[in-house]
Amino acid sequence: MPQRRGATPIHDAGALDRADTYARGVPHDRFERLRARTPVVWLDGRMAGRPGAWAVLRYADVHHALMHPELFSPQGDGILHGPMIGEIPDGEIPEGAISDGALSDGALSDGGGPSGEPVPGGVHDAALIDMDPPARAMIARIPRRDSVDFVGEVARELPETVRNTLAGGLYALLRHPAQYALLREERSDERLVDSAVEEMLRWWTPVLQVWRTVRRGTVVGGVPLLAGERVTLWLVSANYDGDVFPEPEQFVPERFLKGGPSHLCFGFGYRACLGARLARVHLRALLAALLERPGTPQLAGEPVTLRSSARHGFEYLPVRWTP
Repeated sequence: MPQRRGATPIHDAGALDRADTYARGVPHDRFERLRARTPVVWLDGRMAGRPGAWAVLRYADVHHALMHPELFSPQGDGILHGPMIGEIPDGEIPEGAISDGALSDGALSDGGGPSGEPVPGGVHDAALIDMDPPARAMIARIPRRDSVDFVGEVARELPETVRNTLAGGLYALLRHPAQYALLREERSDERLVDSAVEEMLRWWTPVLQVWRTVRRGTVVGGVPLLAGERVTLWLVSANYDGDVFPEPEQFVPERFLKGGPSHLCFGFGYRACLGARLARVHLRALLAALLERPGTPQLAGEPVTLRSSARHGFEYLPVRWTP
């Protein structure tokens, strides 16, 4: 498709869907500049070897698209957002339980393959996943003083997206030792711990973007979108929108204590990801186990992030425990 009106041929946008752009982490500075200038921008897809799509970057616009599936139809993006629990009527497929090979049982297609056909073994073959994770045993794998890879050794059995979520939550604490100390002092405050879990999810955002197809002509962010065009909703950009989350780069455990807008890690509305409960249970259990263990976790080397414009995680996260 030729470049559409409203698109801006600037390097910030051109690099968004390239995996190499994320080799050193999410380029939040690029997203910030684009939200200010062109919050709905055309990506031609050639650098990523895929069809072009409109990138939607602001919280309000991403939220709007998530809330209106009659305008924005979900597409399969190959990412496992979470397990299916129970049965869902045909045609009522919720946001994002997509198999990426990490979990074949219980995975569900969010629109299926390119033709929209459901992926076999999905909705009706759903399997339960342990909702009482052995977090203490997992944390016990982190030795005192010696280095260990959290991704490859500590959380190795978990589905990839859950593993990425836990690694990101741990990394938030490693990067913010003062906030970790605060949480440790106040760990009996259940509301604060719950807020910290939500802030971990917002700060890290394990699924960077989800795909949609425009079902009928509409306007988003002042840009006319045509029926049949593809749209990428950048959850990570929405979760760092400073108009919604002040000082978004800061990890603020108490951010969600007083209500206000929720993060968009799991989508929104009736198509919100069923994996949300799983992720929260695992992340809360991890946080509780970290806070109750004497000593402090620390980085034990340079992490290696995934080269992916879709998944936010680590290939290698070296940690150690200090007395």
